[in-house]
Amino acid sequence: MSEPSPYQPPLPQGPASIPPAMLGEPPAVKVFGILHLVFAGIGLIGAVWGLVIAAVGNPFLKFTPAGPELDAQIALQEKINPMTLTSGILSLLVAVPMIVAGIQLLRKRKNGLKWSNTYAWSSLGAKLINLVLAVTIMIPAMQEMTQGILAQSKAPSAVSGIMSGFMAAGTILGIVITCVYPILTLVLLNRPATKTWFASLTK
Repeated sequence: MSEPSPYQPPLPQGPASIPPAMLGEPPAVKVFGILHLVFAGIGLIGAVWGLVIAAVGNPFLKFTPAGPELDAQIALQEKINPMTLTSGILSLLVAVPMIVAGIQLLRKRKNGLKWSNTYAWSSLGAKLINLVLAVTIMIPAMQEMTQGILAQSKAPSAVSGIMSGFMAAGTILGIVITCVYPILTLVLLNRPATKTWFASLTK
């Protein structure tokens, strides 16, 4: 009887040939799965609230005493309604792939990465639109309201300029900060080791 050949053929190479159990689930997958669902829930609440304000006005203004300040806030709300409505709709649209991505990541599904990338890019696109709307609609409206209130109080013009500058910077910075999470999603979930793990999944 012939001896068995000591030669063993090499194992097939490539991420698809490596069982996911051997690779181990990257911690980022579960973390982002949970965060996606949490932030999507917060985003949905904010979107619904924004749409309500755009449709019927801010109910909290009823608690503001009548006077120039209330009139200025009502005028401001009317001017930024287009942005409020647009932002609410965009938030609803972005929440859909975010929720799907969160579920797919927690279920360790292969397309979780695709849905996460879809969410991240759509979120960044929505934030770019919000930035344009903030510069063209919100900031000018807020500056006009501030200048009107300060003019009635006879405050120095320098104060009006400083406050307007702070409001503009704060609005832009707030939108820029919200870009951090989708950028982290793209960076951390698309690292080579994490992509290899996703590619090794069968479903």
